[in-house]
Amino acid sequence: MAEPVRPDAVRVDSEALRAYVTAVLESHDIPGDHAALTADALVTADLYGIDSHGVARLGFYVHKITHDLINRHPQPHIVEEHQAGCLIDGDNGLGPVASQMAMDWCIERAGESAIACATVRRSNHYGIAGFYALQAVEHGMLGLSMTNATCLVTPTYGARSMFGTNPIAFAAPAGHERPYLFDAATSTVSFGKIQLALADQRPITKGWSVDSEGVDTEDAVAALQGSLLPLGSTRALGSHKGYGLAVMVDVLCAVLSGANYGPHCLSLTSEFDQVADVGHFFAAFRVDAFRPLAEFEATMDDMIRDLRASPKAPGQDRVWIPGEPEFEEQERRARDGIPLTPDVYTMLETMAADRDLADELGALRPA
Repeated sequence: MAEPVRPDAVRVDSEALRAYVTAVLESHDIPGDHAALTADALVTADLYGIDSHGVARLGFYVHKITHDLINRHPQPHIVEEHQAGCLIDGDNGLGPVASQMAMDWCIERAGESAIACATVRRSNHYGIAGFYALQAVEHGMLGLSMTNATCLVTPTYGARSMFGTNPIAFAAPAGHERPYLFDAATSTVSFGKIQLALADQRPITKGWSVDSEGVDTEDAVAALQGSLLPLGSTRALGSHKGYGLAVMVDVLCAVLSGANYGPHCLSLTSEFDQVADVGHFFAAFRVDAFRPLAEFEATMDDMIRDLRASPKAPGQDRVWIPGEPEFEEQERRARDGIPLTPDVYTMLETMAADRDLADELGALRPA
């Protein structure tokens, strides 16, 4: 679900925002196609209501670029390639660049061999996992996308961060219904939720994080000094499952590719002054290699409708289908504009002043 929109948010047109982010990146000597792809990944996150992975990240990207921690002109390339699997070296470029190359490779090869997967090393933050998984749906395929990340999460029974929020996204086509999209971190929450709570000066939810001593905390500042908890929060509530899934993501994204894994990934402090070497994993599965696509989509429609029509808990007016909140938020924000918090909009204004982009900023007038 999207975060509640603040009353002081500035709404901007999504296409104008894409153009502005592209211009900012190009002003830092990022090639036009790389800049446009990265802007698309960030703005798509904002459209879906996943603001923690959207344009709010642009300042972090620019910091890494200007400190030569991201390669402005990377040459991502295939290191190892077989009929249905490959390893791609991202050459330390912006994350969406090697990621798009990998997802395109998977879709093309799955068209020939039914199933294909690619793993990526020497990359950076790639946006939201669902951005890539959904691309397979457009080709009548199932899509899978995952990435490891900044070391922020403690294992079950642990008191020290040992792996990242390590999200997993899975997408499947439907017929008359929207596609099925599951896109979630393997931690109880994303780190962005802690940042938003800190910015709003409000407590976090119990079960999200532990402090530096491994004690559950509702203090966002203490959470920054401690660790997030794996999905489930406690062993009694199934945190061992989130822990296991997170390690699985590290195996596929990093151990398989040769990228940094777990505690060898950057921390909150080191990510601002060191090269990341993030790893990703992608896969595509051609549905008609298993059964006719139309039959599959019809069954997906039935399953989605069965879930939607299932009995609701007391006080609830709806059973949500994974992906529905994001798709509905996308429709609202495409129509009404993307709400940017004052601090994010101020960041964009500062960039405009620094990079002589006043005209481009002017196009961001409220939608």
